[in-house]
Amino acid sequence: MDALSKAAIAQKTWELENDIADQAAATSSASDAIFHYDESAQAKFQNEKPWANDSHYFKRVRISALALLKMVVHARSGGTIEVMGLMQGKTGGDAIIVMDAFGLPVEGTDRDEG
Repeated sequence: MDALSKAAIAQKTWELENDIADQAAATSSASDAIFHYDESAQAKFQNEKPWANDSHYFKRVRISALALLKMVVHARSGGTIEVMGLMQGKTGGDAIIVMDAFGLPVEGTDRDEG
């Protein structure tokens, strides 16, 4: 078995184990629905605060390909230094939906210099 087919099998196994859904396979209107922002629904959800009574309320995280790519590039650029950034998105039921990510130009470490 060559390295390419081993990599394909490993990727497919990882996708199945982590319940990865291919958004490109969905119709464009259905896959674009996640990008719609309903301000009144989000405000209502923020006021209800269901996570205040259940610290395990959020069960899933959905990350856009763009946000994931930006996080990985930023993390790799840090080398051995920790990186910090911000994620932007919304909530949807029991999911946190990360739409975009921004790396912060700060440098820090947890090492004790003394």
